[in-house]
Amino acid sequence: MVTAHTLVRDLLLQADRLGPHAACDTGLRTLLPGESARLRIRGAAETGANAVCAALFCVEPA
Repeated sequence: MVTAHTLVRDLLLQADRLGPHAACDTGLRTLLPGESARLRIRGAAETGANAVCAALFCVEPA
């Protein structure tokens, strides 16, 4: 579960960073402040919080 504290543009979980057979059920997402999104991952070798956080990316504000 990801909860935005500010605008999060194009949130993406790069599942391949969690294992060669990992897949995420969603692609790019934009979240407004206070919104949450649940990202489901299948086939991941790494499932710890640090590994998942390292696989999350979004567009940084300019």
